[in-house]
Amino acid sequence: MHKRSFGNSAYRKILISYTAILIIPIIVFSVLSVYQNIREEQGEQFNKHSADAKRIAAIVDNKLNELKTLGKTMSSETWVIKLMQNTNVYEPEFDLLKMLEIQKNLNQDINSLGVLSFGMVVFPENERILTSWGTYGIDHFFESVAVFDPETEQAIQNSLLSPDYFKIMQPTKMKLWGMGKSVIPVVQSLEVVNHPRAVLVLFIDSAYFSDYLHRFGGAEFMKLVISDENSVVYQTLGGTDTKDLEDTTYTISLLSQASKWKYDVYYENSSWRWIHNLLGPLLLLILLLAVGICCTFLLAKLTYHPLRALLNKLSGMLQDEDAKGGPVYGSEYSYIEKSFDRLLHENQKLQQSMQDFESAARSNMLLRLLKGYFPDDQHMNRLRKFDIPYTDNKYYCTMLISFHAIQDIADYDNLRKIEMITMIVAQQTMQRYQLEYELFEVTSADNALILSSSDWFGEDGMIERIAAEVASVIGQTCGFQPDVLHGTVEQGVVGISKSYYMAQERLHYVIFSRGHIVPTAVETIPHAVNYYYPTDWEVQLIHNLKVGNLDTSIQILQEIHMENEKRQLSEECTVKLISLLMETMLRVLQELNLDIGIYAKQFDNRLDAADQGAMWSYVFEVGTLICERKQYSNSSSTMEVGSKILQYVNENYTSVDISLKQLAEMFQISVSSVSKIFKEFTGINFYDYLCRLRMEMAKGLLRENSCKIDDIAHQVGYENVYSFKRAFARYEGIKPDEYMKLAN
Repeated sequence: MHKRSFGNSAYRKILISYTAILIIPIIVFSVLSVYQNIREEQGEQFNKHSADAKRIAAIVDNKLNELKTLGKTMSSETWVIKLMQNTNVYEPEFDLLKMLEIQKNLNQDINSLGVLSFGMVVFPENERILTSWGTYGIDHFFESVAVFDPETEQAIQNSLLSPDYFKIMQPTKMKLWGMGKSVIPVVQSLEVVNHPRAVLVLFIDSAYFSDYLHRFGGAEFMKLVISDENSVVYQTLGGTDTKDLEDTTYTISLLSQASKWKYDVYYENSSWRWIHNLLGPLLLLILLLAVGICCTFLLAKLTYHPLRALLNKLSGMLQDEDAKGGPVYGSEYSYIEKSFDRLLHENQKLQQSMQDFESAARSNMLLRLLKGYFPDDQHMNRLRKFDIPYTDNKYYCTMLISFHAIQDIADYDNLRKIEMITMIVAQQTMQRYQLEYELFEVTSADNALILSSSDWFGEDGMIERIAAEVASVIGQTCGFQPDVLHGTVEQGVVGISKSYYMAQERLHYVIFSRGHIVPTAVETIPHAVNYYYPTDWEVQLIHNLKVGNLDTSIQILQEIHMENEKRQLSEECTVKLISLLMETMLRVLQELNLDIGIYAKQFDNRLDAADQGAMWSYVFEVGTLICERKQYSNSSSTMEVGSKILQYVNENYTSVDISLKQLAEMFQISVSSVSKIFKEFTGINFYDYLCRLRMEMAKGLLRENSCKIDDIAHQVGYENVYSFKRAFARYEGIKPDEYMKLAN
């Protein structure tokens, strides 16, 4: 390595760097100057074009408003009102002269607008059409006078039956008296009812409309496109050359104030005219470059001296290291190359680590699916991220492949052989049955197999055949047959967990029946639990309740409810399950430092009434209250006030005088603040909470049948029995005296 060449190379780099450092600000300054001038010109141009576009939109809107005005005028015409009556009483009034006068007036009204081919008044009940040419039957008119394609004709006739105040239909082709025209139908009901008896239908002529726009819209724009929500209604070119519009124009879009139309007005983009702004900045740039180059030479000389010593030392170190492995030739680029080699090697190691991590994360995600996965949009994105194409529209079944029956599998090579055979058998079997699958390891068995399909595949013992075939083929190949247990076929991502726990129950039964689970002297076999409430689901329910995730919490409760309904549990098991769910709710409430007394008492009342529907509803209600309670963000002072208010209400709810106003005076805050704090702290409104307490006490007194209803009303806090009866009927669905009879 030549030091002179090495030094010269570094010097050139420093010189180029300083040159770039000085040139960049100069170029930026010049560009900003030119850019500012261009922006000012573009702003002026845009303001001018915006005003022109608004004028064009106003011209079209004015014409549409004239069409609306014609409809309003026609709806108040005496002859229209009489012809709508569908009676023979007014027929003598409409002789030949009268009809000619009506046709003449109609013709004048249509021609005065200047954009219409023709118009007609349709009387759907009479199946008549009145035009400036005469009166026709609907079928005859559409067959002989104005001929449309069948789809357009049907659309027009359908519009005659609906109360459209002002409806602009899609542009269409027609033949009017044999002459082809392009028109835009406009339908206006002359009567605001479900089935109007008179409808005004106007046909905007595209040719007349173009002439109108060119006369009053001016020639400033290059193109005008009018569209509605579905497609382009009308478009026309301006008076200038319109070649290559996409490259030389920009668009100003406006919404119609008179209809659902949108106006896209194209104008010429004259930003290419900025070239004349470059002369001044270019002269300044040349002057500054000359001064800058001189400065760069001086700075490079000053900077290079200490850098040369450092680079020479680095070069010597590289030569010493290379000498150990043989002669190596090069300069500072050799060092850079070696550095890149090290980085590439480290990057490969990092990529491998990332792949291992993603594989572990994917396996963990599959394990989560087994334990219960209640996905929202974010979770679905996570499944797609790990290339797991599961949705709630698919059907799933979980199989567990267990080798517990094999006493001795200690040979590593034999284990690898079993794993490979299991993978091959699963792949071949699923291809034969046209099912998607995921195979991975689990702790409860050796492998888990999740089958999935867009179509139902649980009929005719198909799952049993698949399980038997997998077990048989593995057994024939390996010399011993594993246990392959399957769950039910379920729909939705949550169904994977349901199917898994069913398969796990069967696996535990098989293992226990073989004697692989040997109870000790102090252990006993627990009584069979028929209800479905997995521990993993309970953990997820508690977590979602604590964080206030209402949708997922309710979904978990609903899935538990539906799954246990399918199992047709006994009344005892159902009550046990609901009680366990309520215990979960109470634990969460207690961890949130909320008073659980009222909730436990209300649930006990429903438990005493043995009403399973009411018990389920109350569990859902408490879950909702917990989540809604967590959605509020309360300060410590607000929490303290809320706790005091709740304590006071619990102790004095039988008082006739208790109210939001009384609480506001007591705690020296506004009525609205009391209401808001109470709702945030308890999750329900003040008066709903008060009525619940009073109704629970009233039901207890009614069941005892020791007091009259008037006395009970006063005891629970009502001034008169009428208010008590009305509140009781609203909250309980029956009258107090009826409840007393049912209770006794």
